[in-house]
Amino acid sequence: MPDERGAAMTKLMPIEKNVKISQKIVDQVKQIIFDGKLQPGDRLPTEKELAEQLRVSRPTLREALTVLEAIGLIEVRPREGSIVKSLVPQSIQEPIQDMIEVDPLKVLDLFEVRKKIDSEGAAMAAERATEEDLENIRGFAQALEERVKESKHILELEPSRLYQKTFFAIADATHNSIYAHFMKSIWTLLDGAIPYSRRKLHDVPNISNRLMRQYREIVEAVLTRNSSRARKAVTRHLDFIGEQLRRLVEANRNKP
Repeated sequence: MPDERGAAMTKLMPIEKNVKISQKIVDQVKQIIFDGKLQPGDRLPTEKELAEQLRVSRPTLREALTVLEAIGLIEVRPREGSIVKSLVPQSIQEPIQDMIEVDPLKVLDLFEVRKKIDSEGAAMAAERATEEDLENIRGFAQALEERVKESKHILELEPSRLYQKTFFAIADATHNSIYAHFMKSIWTLLDGAIPYSRRKLHDVPNISNRLMRQYREIVEAVLTRNSSRARKAVTRHLDFIGEQLRRLVEANRNKP
């Protein structure tokens, strides 16, 4: 789903000609990323589309994209375009993901951090969300319900992406850009562990139904602006996931 946000991101403004044009492009794209309108993995519009929207030449645009890539905000991939990168440096991601590979129980430490961050974020969102924010959250929740009916499991790839997008929408609804970026950075760190987690959890009896019930409680609490209930619902949800993972990892360790 990277293409969706790139296509739908806030419209860029034509560049004034009395300033260094490439730097103005850099500043606009940085602002859109820092405002949370583009997420890690999202794709920018094509060079042609960007040049037309900004009313600049393609060589000038490429100069700006080169700067954005050099400062670590995007990655320009041949035949794929410009992809927004995580704000968490690889120097932080890789050691943590290596620790989880060596000791899978370390994923529980990350879940503990995520629990503290996500639970407070849900409470803030319940208090601060605009009607547009709530509609966005509601839209992801409805889409997830439809996908789960089709695939029968929340841990399949497409439903799990919608699950993540719901939490990102909740983070954006806090209207605290620092919080939103920090929360999304924790999710980026978990990306290395999530495939492991998803594989392990997939076959737990009735896991999809239980996770969906918890997910609905979180969404309903935010939509009804009940901050205390939202905080508790996220805490219960992540406590449940953490406990299931702990049991699975320990059972695997105890195998002869």
